[in-house]
This record gives sequence, C-alpha cells and structure tokens, in this order.
Amino acid sequence: MNENDSENELVEVSRATRIPKKGSKKEESKFFSFPNSPASNTMISVVSHAADLETFANRLENNSHSSKLDFFAPPEGMRDVSQRVKYTTDNTETTIHLDNIDLFSKANKPLKKILTYTLVKLSKENISENMEADISIKFPLQDFVDLGCYKTITTARQAFNQAKNPLTSIKIEGVVRDKKDMKQITDSGIEVLFTGAHIKKGIVEIYLNKRINWEVFALQYFSILPKSYFSLSDNAADTLLNIFMLARKRLNDIDRKEHFNIGFRTLQQILDLPDEGKTKNPSRDIKDAILNALNEVAQIENGDIVITPVFNPNGNIVEFLEEGYAEISLHNEYLEYFADLAHTKNTKISDAMKKRAEIAEKAQIKALANKIAESAKSKEK
Repeated sequence: MNENDSENELVEVSRATRIPKKGSKKEESKFFSFPNSPASNTMISVVSHAADLETFANRLENNSHSSKLDFFAPPEGMRDVSQRVKYTTDNTETTIHLDNIDLFSKANKPLKKILTYTLVKLSKENISENMEADISIKFPLQDFVDLGCYKTITTARQAFNQAKNPLTSIKIEGVVRDKKDMKQITDSGIEVLFTGAHIKKGIVEIYLNKRINWEVFALQYFSILPKSYFSLSDNAADTLLNIFMLARKRLNDIDRKEHFNIGFRTLQQILDLPDEGKTKNPSRDIKDAILNALNEVAQIENGDIVITPVFNPNGNIVEFLEEGYAEISLHNEYLEYFADLAHTKNTKISDAMKKRAEIAEKAQIKALANKIAESAKSKEK
C-alpha cells in the first residue's frame, strides 16, 4: 500500500480529545492540535505545490493509487496566471482555484507556515453552525517569533504581508464522503476561504468565509503537529508536517510496530525536488536534500522521533528513490497520542463488527422462525 493512500483510515476524534491527555498544561505540550481532514489536506497540498502543479500531478499519479489531480483550462486570457484543479481521493472531491499562480509561487515559503498556523488556530475555535456575526481568527504576531519561525517582529510582519494576498485568494468547493453521506464544503459554488486579513496593534486577524462549512472542510478529523515545525528549514518543515499527516493514516502500523515508513519517491514529491533525469547533480539536489531534511527533523525532535533511512549506499539515484525509505519511529507524547487513536479506532471497529454480527444473528433467528412457522402451516394443511 502506498503511503499516500488509505484516507479511510481516518477515525473521527471529538474536540475534547484533540489535546494530549497527559502533561500539566496545554501550553507546555510539544505539539499543537492540527486539522487533518481530507479537504484541508488537499488545500495544503495544492497550495504547497503551486509553483509546479503539473509535476506534482504527474508524481501524484505515479505514487498514489487513490489520488488524482485534474486540471481545468484557464479562462481566455488567463492562461499561465489562473489555475483551477480538482483533487480526488477515495472519499473527497475538492476543487481549488488559485487566481494568481505567480503570486502563490513568490510567497510560497512564508505562506505555507502562515497557512499552517492559521489551521492550528482554527482547530481551537468553536465555529457555530449559525454564524450571524463575522467570524475571525486572532493571534499575536509575536507567536511567529516565539515559535522560532522569524527572529523579529519586523521580519514576521514582512512575511505575513507577503503571504496575505495569496492567503485571501484561495478558493474552494467540493464534497466530502462521510460513510454514505455526501457533504458539501460550500453552500453554493466556489468560495474564497478567507475573506480578509490584517495586522492591527500587533494582532493578526484572519476572517473566515461564513459560506464555508468549516466542520466539513477542516474540523472533522485531527492529528498533531510538533511546535518545532515552525523553526525548521522549509524542507525539514514540509517533511515533519507530512510525517504527522501520514501518521494519522498509519495507526495500525504505529500500534503494532511503533513505526511506519515513508518512501523516498514520496519525499521527492513532498519536497518538490527535481526529477533525477533533469538535474546534473542528483546526489546533491535529491539524495542529500532528502537525507538532510530527515536528519534535521530527527535532531530537533531529539529522541521523540527516531528516523532511520534505509537504502543501498552503493546504489544509483533511481534505486535510492525506488527502493529507499525512511523508517519513522514515534516515542513519548507522540506515540501515546497515536496509540490512543489506534485504540479508539480498533474499539470502534470491534463494536461495529459485534453490532453487525448481532444483526446477522437476529436475522438468522427470524428467518428460522419464519421457516418453522411456514412448515407448521404446511403440515396443518
């Protein structure tokens, strides 16, 4: 099974269980609660690869058996500027519209972390279904400095102002399959996610579109994201984010073996690294980039995540990508979190199987009773 597959591995977790059960205070935890719903994951993937969506689509087709990215022809006169793509997985169809690809490409580095932190803050909000008043997310600009994302308030402000326009230009529509139900992400047609954003007196405020079904879009399923994400280099941050997005789907592996694997082909896709046939130095541009990102994550997590790269050191770059992988072992708070989720998942599956067995047994008893009754009637005749 490919590591990009198995969206159906997701298990719903209530708002009350999103934060760690142990530890004295939420602020002292090593991680944030993070939305890990199919539609929000889709949006992160598309925005993260806005600079070269065509390559991303081709790699997605090769690396995943259950995900597909379809392109729509841009409007007349908007070719190479506007991009609209539909990302399809086993249980979601999400269309993302990026009005200005060049804008997203230029602001991609600050945008990814600011968008990620926006989703972190969103997971803490109680979004009501009846949103009469404008709703927004607020947090101090200082958060980006405290998290190690930027060194000063000035650089944090500059980064936010650079990311603000693309952030408020992300448009979305789609459906999410929840069991047999189809739930719409938007009330009608394609909608912008965030209707505005600004900084006032050191406080960031991002407005949420009231016509988005935020529960369906982002607040169905949750994972965790280490706070160290925000201080990492771009490649290492992308690697860490995807480790925890994937861990949410690998509960069985984590529960049984306390580790799971990520293939190097997938990491090539995640990190937007060049194709091995299109670079003069694949060892530096691909192999070293992957190993350095993994090493940086392992170092900053210092035993909480143990990463073991597995590959033939004498092999060529194709063998490295096709056969190599990283073994990801989770420990301490991280292992406890996902072990709890695995227990919840297995309990739900067990309960569902028992319920189906009871229903089947009752149906058999009823059928047998009907058969006996029919037999008795026949004898009376």
